[in-house]
Amino acid sequence: MNRYIPAIVVAVIALVVAGVGYYLYERFSPTGEAMAELRDMPLIGLAISDHPEVEPRLRKAIEEEDANPTMDGTTRPLLVVSELRRELLAPALRGADDATALAAMVARVALVTYLQKADPPACREFSMGGIAHVDRLNAEGQRLFRDLLTAMEAAYRSGRKATPPRMLSRPEMGGLLQQAGFTKPDFDKLNNFSSLSNDVSCEIELKIDSAPPKLPPESRGAFARFIIAQ
Repeated sequence: MNRYIPAIVVAVIALVVAGVGYYLYERFSPTGEAMAELRDMPLIGLAISDHPEVEPRLRKAIEEEDANPTMDGTTRPLLVVSELRRELLAPALRGADDATALAAMVARVALVTYLQKADPPACREFSMGGIAHVDRLNAEGQRLFRDLLTAMEAAYRSGRKATPPRMLSRPEMGGLLQQAGFTKPDFDKLNNFSSLSNDVSCEIELKIDSAPPKLPPESRGAFARFIIAQ
């Protein structure tokens, strides 16, 4: 079953990384304003507050990017935020309690359900790892995006000082997806996710995010933590 759970089953952390890449690189200048906006963002601002030692890394990356913009590949600030995701966010989210982890999944469902009709390309972008240009969403899309970050912040708060439970393995996740109604064609789509249309990729994303209520109660929190802490 392991082969059926590819890396495309991504968490909202990746969305946060892409969203922050936009905020850092395209919208804010000078550095002070960029840092102020970051500190005001749900989840990211809390992580900076909890770990003030990361601020010099972010400032340096923003300044270097402003002086010499990256023309091809990942921008310097985005690289730093990716490091913070691995170092700070994912470990805390792995310890999130069931209630906040599941609430984050509900927020994912709300965003994906809306984008599925309102903005299929953005919905696909979310399913591929993140929405790079959050400003291009309409007002409702931006509200739901921020609601998702707020829900993720609650999960982060609950898990940052907790002892993380054992994370599910990918084969175990495959089994849970089967219990939630995934069929062989669904798994085949996951394995060829990059080739899917906007509509189909969004459909699969929504099916994953909607899985917890279809699972046994004792499995729902673990499933949610696997998704949000990737």
